Amino acid sequence: MISIVTVCHNSASRLGGYVASFLECHASLAGKGDFEFIFIENSGDISTQEHAATLRQAGFAVTVKMTENHGFGAGCNEGVALANGETIAFINPDVLFQTSLVPLVQSFAGNRWGTALQISRERGVNTFDLRPEYRTLLTDLARPHRWMHRCAPLLRFAYPVGSLLVVCRSAFEAVGGFDERFFLYYEEVELSRRLNEKFGRPRFCRDVKILHEGGASNPSVDFMLREEARSLILYSEIIGKPDLPHRRLATMRVLARLRPSLAVRADYLAQALAERRGV
Repeated sequence: MISIVTVCHNSASRLGGYVASFLECHASLAGKGDFEFIFIENSGDISTQEHAATLRQAGFAVTVKMTENHGFGAGCNEGVALANGETIAFINPDVLFQTSLVPLVQSFAGNRWGTALQISRERGVNTFDLRPEYRTLLTDLARPHRWMHRCAPLLRFAYPVGSLLVVCRSAFEAVGGFDERFFLYYEEVELSRRLNEKFGRPRFCRDVKILHEGGASNPSVDFMLREEARSLILYSEIIGKPDLPHRRLATMRVLARLRPSLAVRADYLAQALAERRGV
């Protein structure tokens, strides 16, 4: 069984497409008992129950848990605690399914983990990316998220983009699940680091495809940039590389000449580092 865990926060505008595209891609599926959905609703939006009802009417098992917002990783852990499947698929509410998910079962059996083809409206192919400790000015210019899925040996340095992360349940439990110190950003990176250490590089399932639309929760830009910076610093402390945020900051400031939006992110990271030094 595939247990699909979806953490929802102000996601009502996206769940309609999520549900409709899943049903369209699985219209001919005979074994509907091979799937279950667990929705973790942490913004109090009761419309998530309505979307869940649509899936139930189509014959799928669905659980909705209304909970407080303790972050994405915490929500994912709550979902796994309710799941019955051996294959866990963490899927964002702002995706549109392009194919059936059935191939995931075979691809991720036996302590395997990874993702499938992800297409982002903003970035194009966005399936894997380099973990921060391996990023440099040259790798950022090379935009590895566009092509890493075609180069399996390099995936030991990568992490699956978090809009679709698939992991065998036994592997997830063996490494302790998501680190709930992360609220938003880098939680999938840190989990991937532990999975890679214990079970080897992530796998790529080329037979499954999703479109990641983005905009699932619509938090403020200020909140997102602050949290991104804070999470990078936390990640660097966990892996024992306290110089990592400073290296990233230097790279971002150079690249800002080509990509002006990076200047703002660099400013937030610099501010977070200054605040951290003051702790």
